[in-house]
Amino acid sequence: MVLPNSKLVAQLQSRVNGGFFVDTATMVVKTIDSYDEYGQPVYSEVGSEFKCNFTDKPSMETWKGYADIEEIQAEVRFVGDKPTKGDTFKLSNMFNRSSAEDQSYTEQVFEIVAIRDRDIFGYVCALKQVQI
Repeated sequence: MVLPNSKLVAQLQSRVNGGFFVDTATMVVKTIDSYDEYGQPVYSEVGSEFKCNFTDKPSMETWKGYADIEEIQAEVRFVGDKPTKGDTFKLSNMFNRSSAEDQSYTEQVFEIVAIRDRDIFGYVCALKQVQI
């Protein structure tokens, strides 16, 4: 069944993607392949690049009911497959730049600590920096 407003939804998503998502990132999703001899999971990782909107100034007030706000350091918005807590996020470039020079966040890896579903406008994820 096709909803009568599905064309409007597609237009809204297209405008949001084109005008609001100006950063590029890679999401790394881990899946359990098997278990080692000690019963610990062995993961495989699959990365996929996508357009997003990244900020290092998250709205802490909106995350109070979702996560420990003390560990939130950034926020990302995007349309795509639903992420999972624990997936990692690496910013490739910001503001539609072709070069990663002078973009301090592009070398950092973040972990998703909370997710909010915004329906047709995608997901908003709270991020904490992964210490390597």
